[in-house]
Amino acid sequence: MSGILVIAYGNPLRCDDGLAWHAAEKLSQLNLSNVEIITCHQLTPELAVPLSQAAAVFFIDAARVGVPGELACGPLKPQLLSGIFTHECSPASLLGLAQELYGRCAPAFTISVCGECFDHGETLSAKVEESLPRVVAIVSDFAND
Repeated sequence: MSGILVIAYGNPLRCDDGLAWHAAEKLSQLNLSNVEIITCHQLTPELAVPLSQAAAVFFIDAARVGVPGELACGPLKPQLLSGIFTHECSPASLLGLAQELYGRCAPAFTISVCGECFDHGETLSAKVEESLPRVVAIVSDFAND
């Protein structure tokens, strides 16, 4: 079984939707030996394999609903949905798929920050940028425990 898996997803060309990619970059600069980082535009069923092998998983993404800059973090439970092979692939359904196909899924957590701007661009809004160090700290603190 491997260490901590970070799945950072979103569109890095849509301002705050690129939050996870910025977090992944900051985490990779920390050189945490027990952390593997996967960046992707959207979640796909192929991610079930590493989910079944990790000791713990963090899904990082920007949220569209809430107060801009607000950080939310919490545990995730597996859920098998009939639409797993559609655009509606969610972290919970991926955990369910890993459980169904491989007999296990890692304990998982979501980390999200509510975005303010989803226009074309590669920079984060000030409120999301301000929350970025807290996102990185959650994963690095977990990795160092």
